[in-house]
Amino acid sequence: MVFLLLLIVSFAGCIENSDNSQNYRDINKSVSEQGDVHENPKPENDIYPEVWSMNGYDGQGYEYKVNCGSDYVVLETCFLWNLTNVIVVSPNGTEFELNKDFNINNYSGEVTRRWVLYGPVGGGLPSSGEYSFNYYIDDEIIFMQNIDYEPETIGIPKDIKWNLDGKNITVNWTPPEGMKPGMWYKVLLFQENGHVISDVFDWNAKSARMDDLPLKHGDKFTLNVAAYFRGGYSYSDYFPVTFI
Repeated sequence: MVFLLLLIVSFAGCIENSDNSQNYRDINKSVSEQGDVHENPKPENDIYPEVWSMNGYDGQGYEYKVNCGSDYVVLETCFLWNLTNVIVVSPNGTEFELNKDFNINNYSGEVTRRWVLYGPVGGGLPSSGEYSFNYYIDDEIIFMQNIDYEPETIGIPKDIKWNLDGKNITVNWTPPEGMKPGMWYKVLLFQENGHVISDVFDWNAKSARMDDLPLKHGDKFTLNVAAYFRGGYSYSDYFPVTFI
């Protein structure tokens, strides 16, 4: 099952590993020599570690991720791009290795610069407590951040209905319990070829329209509606659709 998340940052408290400050300065220099158009700031001001809860029609789970800031011109840049590994240590000492994910959503224009791990469906919500994000180049930790997390969930979008009209799609749903200002929705179309088409909608929306979809007759995808907040998200069932 594919899970998506939108690119959202959380301004969590963080600490710098002062023993490795020289290592970070060396990394900054190497990035500059490679022609980065943006002078990298100190990493704690420009990377945002997060622990998220997942609540879906098929069970609950967790997500660990760290995002770059958005003030860059080139996709392959910022502190996270140069890393070889990111490992999250949970409050009970379990280690989770994240996956590098840098991409641009061609439909919405959303830019993703992050390392992320989606937990298994039914894996349970993240534990409360302190999480350590450890950033590596080769086998050396060059930076660390600690954040505190307390699990939170909201309900699931239900009664999903849709209508195809030419190259446009209209989607309707019943809002989940707990939806409030500051939250938001995403409507997501997962294509068979692995591409994702999505867009973001206001917290109080009950319907959404996506125009001029980059699809052709006979293309198949699965439709999903997800509700997000700063700390997690919930998602509907996935519905198979054929573009006509």
